[in-house]
This record gives sequence, C-alpha cells and structure tokens, in this order.
Amino acid sequence: MNDLLENVELDNLTGETRELAETIGIDAFRRLVVAYGGTGRLYVPVLHNVIAPVRNRLIYQDYTEHNMTVSQLAVKYRLSDTYIRKIIRERKAGK
Repeated sequence: MNDLLENVELDNLTGETRELAETIGIDAFRRLVVAYGGTGRLYVPVLHNVIAPVRNRLIYQDYTEHNMTVSQLAVKYRLSDTYIRKIIRERKAGK
C-alpha cells in the first residue's frame, strides 16, 4: 500500500468520503481506495436487493418446514398475502 495512504486518518477526510471511512473502518477504506479508487467499477446495491433473496428463502422455509400459513407469513414479514403467495410460487418453480 502507498506510504501516504497508510497515513490517511479520518481527520483528513470530509463529506461522503469520511462517512464511508467511518462506516467501514479506515483500514477497509484504504483497501477500497487501492482496489477501486477512480475505476467507476464499484456499485453499492440498494439494501432491498441484498436482503430480498434471503427474506424470500426464509419465507419459503417458514412455509414448508414450519407450516406457517400465508396470513401468518404476511404478518411476520409485513407483506401482503398476494406477495407471499407470489414468493412461494416462484420458489416452488425454482426461480
């Protein structure tokens, strides 16, 4: 790693750059800068896109393994009955 980069601390950063370093930690921030700085290749997905597949798997498990009803799942996951049925149908089809 660049010697100057090793000396970068949170106090040297401002704005969103500082927020990022505070969120992931200064060491991870330094590695991120080395690996992706200026490349335009880094995309941070929306939270929903990260957790939806996990949520859907858990819904299907609750439905098949714990015999929860669609209504119970809708309450537990704060989704509509229709959307729960769609998730179950898609999981059964292997999507």
